[in-house]
Amino acid sequence: MPKYRSATTTHGRNMAGARALWRATGMTDADFGKPIIAVVNSFTQFVPGHVHLRDLGKLVAEQIEAAGGVAKEFNTIAVDDGIAMGHGGMLYSLPSRELIADSVEYMVNAHCADAMVCISNCDKITPGMLMASLRLNIPVIFVSGGPMEAGKTKLSDKIIKLDLVDAMIQGRIRKCPTSRVIRWNAPPARPAAPVPGCSRRTP
Repeated sequence: MPKYRSATTTHGRNMAGARALWRATGMTDADFGKPIIAVVNSFTQFVPGHVHLRDLGKLVAEQIEAAGGVAKEFNTIAVDDGIAMGHGGMLYSLPSRELIADSVEYMVNAHCADAMVCISNCDKITPGMLMASLRLNIPVIFVSGGPMEAGKTKLSDKIIKLDLVDAMIQGRIRKCPTSRVIRWNAPPARPAAPVPGCSRRTP
């Protein structure tokens, strides 16, 4: 039987307390000989590109268990750049990447996980997890939540591409009701939605 890193917390008389705590999370005696795989998920209801990741995490955990591992999931933070921009929230977007990297490193090393599957989207969360992966130097698989189809609406007879935020501020969208542009720009319950990109929609 291979010597797993997680054996540090699951074997030996001195780790009886740790085993008791692992059992409290649902592990059994049979699980203590299996690799513990961290499922690192950035699910949140604050970011449209992440609202579906909870279900994806469940699927990943099921496959880990089916392959003979023990899946243990935890979440990272995720800041939506589109919601955070234009006010004081923008000061928190880029630094969140470092917090994500640190939190993933801390969780995986503190609990001696043998490997991890990272489930993420967006341009601060994925790099944060990648940074943690380089620090940890353990087997890692990345699962992307996938891209979101760009929102579209009929603004004129011509095909128009523009930045939605800038266009709203500058008053370039006049003929199309703001509410309609917002509805079509980022349809709900799909992966990572780009804020820019309004173009002609054919009915």
